[in-house]
Amino acid sequence: ARGPFDAAFVALTPFHRPPARDPLLGEVCAGLRGALGGAPLVLADCHQGGQHALAAEGDAVLASYPEADAWLRHETEATAPALLDALARGVRPRGALDGADADLAALPPPAWDEVDLDARDRFQRDVVEAVRRPEWPFPLDRRTLPAVTSRGCPFDCVHCTSNPGRRPGAPKLQRRLPPARVAALLEALAGHGATRVWLLDELANASAAHLEAVLAAAERLGLRLELPNGLRADLLRDDQLPRLRARVTTLSVSPESGVQRVVDEVVGKRLDLASVERVAAGCAAIGLPLLVHYLVGLPGETPEEVNATLAHASALEERHGARPAVQVATPLPGSRLARLAPAAGAPLDFGPRFQARAEATGGDVPADPLARFLWAFERRVRPGGPRKLVLNVTYRCNNHCAFCAVGNRPRVDGDLARQLAALERARGDGATLLDLDGGEPTLHAGLFEVVARARALGFERIAVTTNGRRCAYAPYARRLAGAGLDVVLVSLHGPDAATHGALAGVPDAFDQTVAGIRNLVAAAPPGLELGVNATVVRGNADRLPALAALVHALGVRRLALQLLTPFGRATRDQAPDPAAAADAVRRVVDAWGSRLRIAIVNAPLCFLPGLEPLVAPDLAKRQRHMVFVNDEEVNLAAYLAARRVRRPECAPCPFAACCAGFYELPDAPEPPWTA
Repeated sequence: ARGPFDAAFVALTPFHRPPARDPLLGEVCAGLRGALGGAPLVLADCHQGGQHALAAEGDAVLASYPEADAWLRHETEATAPALLDALARGVRPRGALDGADADLAALPPPAWDEVDLDARDRFQRDVVEAVRRPEWPFPLDRRTLPAVTSRGCPFDCVHCTSNPGRRPGAPKLQRRLPPARVAALLEALAGHGATRVWLLDELANASAAHLEAVLAAAERLGLRLELPNGLRADLLRDDQLPRLRARVTTLSVSPESGVQRVVDEVVGKRLDLASVERVAAGCAAIGLPLLVHYLVGLPGETPEEVNATLAHASALEERHGARPAVQVATPLPGSRLARLAPAAGAPLDFGPRFQARAEATGGDVPADPLARFLWAFERRVRPGGPRKLVLNVTYRCNNHCAFCAVGNRPRVDGDLARQLAALERARGDGATLLDLDGGEPTLHAGLFEVVARARALGFERIAVTTNGRRCAYAPYARRLAGAGLDVVLVSLHGPDAATHGALAGVPDAFDQTVAGIRNLVAAAPPGLELGVNATVVRGNADRLPALAALVHALGVRRLALQLLTPFGRATRDQAPDPAAAADAVRRVVDAWGSRLRIAIVNAPLCFLPGLEPLVAPDLAKRQRHMVFVNDEEVNLAAYLAARRVRRPECAPCPFAACCAGFYELPDAPEPPWTA
């Protein structure tokens, strides 16, 4: 810093976690203290809109920052002139000086002419580049300047600390600039070269006339707007949406919960959730991106209601493309939530934890389970990844597995010409991954032509699932390994001939499959990944640890354990006892998890408590499309979900957001002679 200076003002925000000393802010203050000489150093809230005004004792804050001479709380413009006058007269007040409820029209506008805006633009660009958040819905580009046209919020949501300095029992109010002052403020920003304005009002549409004034001025001046603190859906008119579409990058609304009881009785927002659906549908119709904010972990909110909120968020995304933003309720000091929450054992960290990590709020969902709710929801809404085509090339097979998903379909090959056309369509639709399945794909005479065509079309990752028996012939194994595949997955259901042979329906299948795996390992070029798939049934559950040992000994490092699904020949009497199967799988993970890449497929997420990341939920298959031998096409996730069922225990389950429930297997059919 270079002087001399009359004074230095340093912003102190909730993210600095007052009254504790923030290390980075402390370092800044210490450096400034040395550069300022005798000039005063003042901490200031620097009103930024939103709910972020934190209650803290002035003496405690200044004790944490002994470099500072004073702390200005709340609306600094109302108190800074008097403070500077006092400091000029040698009076240095301690504690906090409060400013609130000032007449906005009487406050001076921001002195942007005193700021090097070119340097500010460069600094802003550097910050954006360093953060690199492409999903950020509110851009900071070219010359983006902030504006506040109203202060306060008339609504009393439980988590909010807006209207700082309000006396106990006093109503919440909003102060607004007159329309002429709104226009003058935006005109001044445009005069300083602003191309985009971040409107930091707590609630810019508490008054329809006020939002109208903002929109009219922005339209006249050709300014882009961003409204990061969001609007109320019930106060948004349908005719305003097209006008906002022309101004904003993303519109945001905040119902806080997807359960009307929680919105009314817990949050206190007085908002009809039907209005959120209306706005979401309206935004989708005109192509206006919508961000919808929710809070979970509120006091009095049940696990079932947390799941209902997550379901509401998911439904708006699926029906209207509305992007959900689910955060945890943080009991900020000064909010009703803080008064309802139990006393914490240690001060809350309002930096990285703020609305991101679960805290104890006295609700029915403690912090640890709440974190699992959020983990599950993240997996539901995270991008589905690249598109994948799953192509069943044949229903013919040289095994006769009792649980075969093909069932009684005719054992025929698919039409090669139509399969090549399916590759063309899928690649044109953006698919980059390909799985070739069956039946047994190696029996299809056109398999290598399909692989070659897929590679020529630019599929980035091509996989084949096989029982491996043809690979017992070394020349075939070498041809398959060198065909241009990225992955070969071999189905092996037991660690010995008796177990695997009984399940595969062919006594000598085990020796051929193991020989096939050995040949593939020997022939695999660099970059070809080999794995083993095993279906977990009553006949092999107790042999899974031995199977994992065999897989590792064969030189394979990927193992997928698949539970039975209600497809084809699978029946209830083939399924193992769930607890025994879970115990066997856990023993495999404990013994081999550090040496094998293990995945659990077709299981509910409650199957392995504590090992949920190993369970592959059906939702991960949303970008997968399957083409059957008869050319029928389905979305794989939807196809599987239609065969899942939810049980009563699913309602409060923290994994319900991304778990479709249980597969209910049918009973085995009665033998014909019993009829």
